[in-house]
Amino acid sequence: MFKGYAGKILEVDLTTKKIKETPLDTKELEMFIGGRGLGVKWMWDRAKPGAGYLDPDTPICFISGPLNGLPAPSTGRLTIVTRSASTFPKSNPDATGILHSSVGGRWTPELKFAGYDALIVTGAATSPVGIVIENEKVKIVPAEKYWGMRTYDLQVALDKDLGRLYKSVSIGPAGENLVRYASIMHEIHRASGRGGAGAVMGSKKLKFISVRGTNAIGIHDKKAWEKANKHAWTELLSSSGIEQWRKYGTAMMLSASSDWGTEAVRNYQEGTYEHADLMSAETAYRKLWVGDTGCYMCPIACLNRGVIRSGRFSGMTHDGPEYEGAMMSANCDVKDFYGWIANTAASDDYGICFISMGNILGFCMEAYEKGIIKASDLDGIELKWGDVDAMLALQKKVAYGEGCGKLLGQNLRALVKAWGKECEHFAIETKGQAWAAWNVRSMKNYETTYMTANRGGDHLTGSDIGTQNIRVINDSIGVCLFPQIAGMKPESLKDLLNAATGYKLTMDDYKKAAERIYTLERSFNIANGFSREDDTVPPRMYKEALTKGVAKGGILKEDETEKLLDKYYADRGWDKKGNPTKARLEELGLNFVQA
Repeated sequence: MFKGYAGKILEVDLTTKKIKETPLDTKELEMFIGGRGLGVKWMWDRAKPGAGYLDPDTPICFISGPLNGLPAPSTGRLTIVTRSASTFPKSNPDATGILHSSVGGRWTPELKFAGYDALIVTGAATSPVGIVIENEKVKIVPAEKYWGMRTYDLQVALDKDLGRLYKSVSIGPAGENLVRYASIMHEIHRASGRGGAGAVMGSKKLKFISVRGTNAIGIHDKKAWEKANKHAWTELLSSSGIEQWRKYGTAMMLSASSDWGTEAVRNYQEGTYEHADLMSAETAYRKLWVGDTGCYMCPIACLNRGVIRSGRFSGMTHDGPEYEGAMMSANCDVKDFYGWIANTAASDDYGICFISMGNILGFCMEAYEKGIIKASDLDGIELKWGDVDAMLALQKKVAYGEGCGKLLGQNLRALVKAWGKECEHFAIETKGQAWAAWNVRSMKNYETTYMTANRGGDHLTGSDIGTQNIRVINDSIGVCLFPQIAGMKPESLKDLLNAATGYKLTMDDYKKAAERIYTLERSFNIANGFSREDDTVPPRMYKEALTKGVAKGGILKEDETEKLLDKYYADRGWDKKGNPTKARLEELGLNFVQA
């Protein structure tokens, strides 16, 4: 067994209540490394093609990487891999694609310290349960008393009942009620939000997983590790971008993106928000933030803690805002700063992905403005642009599956089916996944990010293959993306990985591992009914040019987008339909895909 790993997988079947340990497969490690890579391999082996995300046999995998828990920069990421509740092909709405989601915090190091590299949960309990892990002691415990609790109250209760040394991931009411964009929450305001992993967890009646560990993690070459680690820390701490990241986090993009014409404004009608100054990082710095916090071993500490100190929401606490919070501000034409913060805080408390929620609310506001729907379709709520109280009311309905919330808690395609084809052109999604806060009409080639993301309309995938490959590796070794944006180089992580594990990877090996993982994700989706026809952008991007700001006139051209897709497929070694070729599969060691 390579060093850096604990060497064991913990498997829990909630139907049979069986708990077992299995060793990691070293051949799989060599090919897939950890995290996202191991997750897709396990999904390929264990998930039946064509099955749905609510199938009790669908695994949900909580996976570390070989650098998690080691004292290198930003090694606190958790990768969750399962079937997506939000991503499905046009040809078969009952099938679902791959979901990988990365979230920061301290849960993953604790899992490694407990002696496990991953937890795989299958089956479904008949009543609410939790899983409690303390080193080799693993218990499935009743959780009826926690069922229905929102994120904040649940964390307080778990701290009281288990102790604050335990770290927990959990779902809120949205996950319990199978909202298709429900999050898995960690440390109150950290969310595994994209793709609806919370719904998968909720379908298993699994409310929380709490873990505490006290074991050490081995390192292969301590001398090489010390050298590589010192270099990585020095490189990051001396980078020119770190202070800006520390002060503002991703919120620094709220004004910048509007200035560039790349923000989601009024359901992506525009890219420039004339009220961006009201919702900026500088405004949050003055009116909200009282401190900051970081994930395990992170020197950036980009998550700002805030307290509303005046007005009707006075006393409310929230970590944020982040850039993607623009989905609840500019995308919904919100001008009330504290009302915006109240809505993003509500999403986290209910366990809702606020990116998808903001997208759906913006869509509904436009449908209401156009007269496609009426207040009667929304249980009497008049959903006008910028109405933060209406947004809060609808979020509650979604979280608890009440009235119109049952429909709104599904996805944009369900809303189009219910309200008519005339609103299809402004349903902003790809593969069923609602887009995030980046408007692509003025961003060269950025549409590739949304079109080719294996988990659907994903802003974090990367707009070119090189960037995509780097991010695949980040998710597989257990590190955060932001230090690299701030200035740490991929080569530094490669050196840390080799020193920790005993691998002898070159940057070419690094790239090939990423290609292998990404291609297997694509193959998983193809086996579940996805094709080139799912690699699309919404009609609005082709039909309506931007009319404001420096990006005025920005619009996508369909023929250019198709050429971009052709080139992307060719560069990946896929055919024109987007299917990995036999030669490419063999080159990557994925011969089993052809079986």
